[in-house]
Amino acid sequence: MKYGILIITLTFILTIKIAAQQTNMAGSLNSFSFDLYKQLKSDKENLFFSPFSIDVALLIAREGARSDTKTGFEKVLHIDSNITGNDAHDFVLSLKSFKNSSNQLNVSNSIWLQNDYKIQPDFQNKIQTNYFADIFHVNFADKLRSTTIINNWAAQKTNNLIKNLISPDQITVSTKLVLINAIYFSDRWDKEFEKYLTKKNDFYGVNNDTVKINFMHESGYYNYFENADFQFISKEYAGKDKLFCVILPKKRGGISSIDTIMNKTILDSIFKYETSTLVDLSIPKFKLEANYSLNETLSTLGLKKAFTVDADFSGISNTSRLRINNVIHKTYIEVNEEKTEAAAATTIYFSDGLIPYDKLAPKPKEFNADHPFMFMIIDSKTKGIIFLGRYVKQQ
Repeated sequence: MKYGILIITLTFILTIKIAAQQTNMAGSLNSFSFDLYKQLKSDKENLFFSPFSIDVALLIAREGARSDTKTGFEKVLHIDSNITGNDAHDFVLSLKSFKNSSNQLNVSNSIWLQNDYKIQPDFQNKIQTNYFADIFHVNFADKLRSTTIINNWAAQKTNNLIKNLISPDQITVSTKLVLINAIYFSDRWDKEFEKYLTKKNDFYGVNNDTVKINFMHESGYYNYFENADFQFISKEYAGKDKLFCVILPKKRGGISSIDTIMNKTILDSIFKYETSTLVDLSIPKFKLEANYSLNETLSTLGLKKAFTVDADFSGISNTSRLRINNVIHKTYIEVNEEKTEAAAATTIYFSDGLIPYDKLAPKPKEFNADHPFMFMIIDSKTKGIIFLGRYVKQQ
């Protein structure tokens, strides 16, 4: 009996430690998310990216970084030197969909090596064990064939939403290794928007223009929060483990102030104080696609050395002096009455060098997203941000 109690106690302690580490990793991800958001956003443009995809790709690259190059990754990702590949492994698994979930959150990683290029066995073992990365060999000298093979892999992993991820002109004679993370998310709403309620209404864009776009409508109880500056609402997907969240400025021209103030601490506070509230919800039906080069952004955040000839990636290979020469991020999202479908891929190039309610119910809050807003897809358990964006105009 004593041994049974001991085993249960040790299991409980281990579970607590894993949960705490996942919380820490989610907090680091969210801090990184808002850092990226502030760097990538343009006052007059829509924005949509997957901080989770970029985070995972950089975590893989960190496995092969050494000395102050590795320290740069840790600074940018808001993690400390004690974070291991096992921690990243557990965190990625925690964000993937539950086995009985209706949604799909597929996370795929791959390393593409020049045919004759060798990587360190320890690095290969870590990325295959902790990140489930597939390793392929291609001939980068044949630019068209190698990019076609890589693009077919990315399209297959993202349900054909991310096409032409890389182009032949992004491959150079010194390209030795290409690292790719691809994620795909799809789920139906827990309660779908009724299509007959979708109607065209005015959207007051960031350019002081007014356009007619399709708005979806419903009323019901949502987790809701508001303060003097903004309203927040989260809508569940059918799988129950992912949330679609909207942060709506109270002023039509207030998106710039939300861009400035929003951070991990405020998001934590929102989740702490949100309450189930009756809401009349109106949000646009939309589709966004985007493509970003992250070299300057990541250098500004603290990863500058990784892009120089002084980079130390000896953990990947000791046969040549590797450096990162390009980081590309491509995304897609569609939000409609039935579901959300989203995908993203991050490529790192290494070169040598409405619910009816009773009349007696409380008066609902009005949440009318008819002007620019921030939105997120968040894991409901860890509160880690998987996708993050801003909608400011019809695309």
